[in-house]
Amino acid sequence: MNRESYYRKELASLVSKKINWSKWGRWLALGLLVLVSWWIFKTFNLNRVRDLVMTSSYAEGFYVLLWTFLPMGFFPVPILALAGGMGFGLWKGSLLTVIGASFNMSFMFLIARYLFRRPVQNFLYERYPSTQEILSSKPSRLRLVLALARLIPLIPYNIENYAFGLTDITFIDYLLISLVTILPGTLIYVNVGDKAVAPNTWDFVLAIGLLLLLVVGTAFLTKYMRQPEDKD
Repeated sequence: MNRESYYRKELASLVSKKINWSKWGRWLALGLLVLVSWWIFKTFNLNRVRDLVMTSSYAEGFYVLLWTFLPMGFFPVPILALAGGMGFGLWKGSLLTVIGASFNMSFMFLIARYLFRRPVQNFLYERYPSTQEILSSKPSRLRLVLALARLIPLIPYNIENYAFGLTDITFIDYLLISLVTILPGTLIYVNVGDKAVAPNTWDFVLAIGLLLLLVVGTAFLTKYMRQPEDKD
């Protein structure tokens, strides 16, 4: 064996080891994500999040940090929005919620697209079989589906973030559409939290009414998402 062949063989061996390490690293990170998700569900609830936000010296930054990472472990985002309303009021709470959500949506999208594509794909297609046809749609339809999905609070926010990382939609389109279309739901949920500090008032009743209107009204839009795509 000449020297050139020897070095080629050594290089191939190193590359193979690097690929194996990369594979093991991804599985290790996935296992860590599962453990963190379990810890989040065991540790956090509405009262816990509210107390952390209201007693922290850096409440605004801490709230954004919670929004950035908790939904990655499938923590219910309405609880975060309600806590934001309780701690900061409607307008400041909504602004901080959108900032935190923008970081979170970006991270979850990129995780699904570049790190855990296969596990996320297997989970979604097994748990939600109808997503396979929807997520394989053309980009023009995907943008509309994304907008509707963000408007419909019946669809889990966490699932949407991971799911659209598997599609052909561009990151910029995904982020801009998401930021615009989460605004109505954000304002309504944060408003409920803001008014919940005085639950015996008409303002709280109105806030609950708006939430119910959002849920019932946007539910009708799911019919569009169930329609087969026109292939012509």
